Amino acid sequence: MAHPILKEFSRKKTLAYARAIPEEGHLGPVLFPVVTVNELTFEYWKELNLLPVSASLQAYGAEAQIASREGAEKVSGEIPPIKRKIYLDERNMLALKREGAGDIDMVRDKLYNDIDNMISAVFARVERMRTQALTTGRMALKENGVQLNVNYGVPAAHRQRPTNSWDNAGARTIIADIQAWTQLIEADTGTRPTRALTSDTVANLMLTDQTIRNLIWGPVGDQRPVTFQEINRLLATMDLPQIATYNKRVRSQNENGTYNTFRFFPADMFVLMPETKLGDTLMGPTAEALLDNEVEARDVAGIYASVTHEDEPPMIWTKAAATAMITLPAADLLYQAQVIF
Repeated sequence: MAHPILKEFSRKKTLAYARAIPEEGHLGPVLFPVVTVNELTFEYWKELNLLPVSASLQAYGAEAQIASREGAEKVSGEIPPIKRKIYLDERNMLALKREGAGDIDMVRDKLYNDIDNMISAVFARVERMRTQALTTGRMALKENGVQLNVNYGVPAAHRQRPTNSWDNAGARTIIADIQAWTQLIEADTGTRPTRALTSDTVANLMLTDQTIRNLIWGPVGDQRPVTFQEINRLLATMDLPQIATYNKRVRSQNENGTYNTFRFFPADMFVLMPETKLGDTLMGPTAEALLDNEVEARDVAGIYASVTHEDEPPMIWTKAAATAMITLPAADLLYQAQVIF
């Protein structure tokens, strides 16, 4: 028989708790806001050219020039599930049996911590998907039986390396590269990039760049230090994008229980972006919610969380699940450069 404490973790309460947890520390929700949908597939059209086409002059009474409907590229795919669960350890199970002073409170806190951790794990996997779309223009998933490949259609001309790696102090041309990429995006799309995202690794190379130092301080300040705020002020005077860094790291767990640590945003990348959002984070219904009699139909889409009991063997499981996919209709407006190679 389930312990009475589980009444505190009814599905209505765990769902409300889960959906009130903010996705803190991630940049992705700013670039790809969360949108809940009731489908497990997605489909949208990416416009291939945003430059306006000029109308022509016509004599009075003449028929208007007929416009050609330019091609658009359809991006579609499935919204895959993401889930993680953990069981209550033996120490806490014994505490439920003892029901001594503080035992129930300890278990209650543990279960809430488990919900927090499982939801954070789901959020982290979604963030990995966002940064993959942002830095590669593709979604390549191959794990635990899921295989999914989505090409968001970033033009090949917008995914080129600079002539010289930015860690080559004697040959790099950082400011000239940013100027060229900014002008290319504007020429191709009619929209000028206003933001750029990179890593602290790349930012540190910019801080030590002699050309940047000379542009800020002139020849008399050859040895003066440069701050990142000063670099952005310089870029603003040149009508170039303002740069931010994203250095958050996350771990993944292997089948053997070991962990790998990696960055959300690769250390060698530099991405130019428009001022507007880039797309959406679609979150659809989960199988868990659809099959759960305690979840109302209007609540099946979005993050799911549950605390459940098994009699044989006696275990309490805490689980979080979601279905998520990233859209990138602004693919043409990006420039994705691997600047260290």
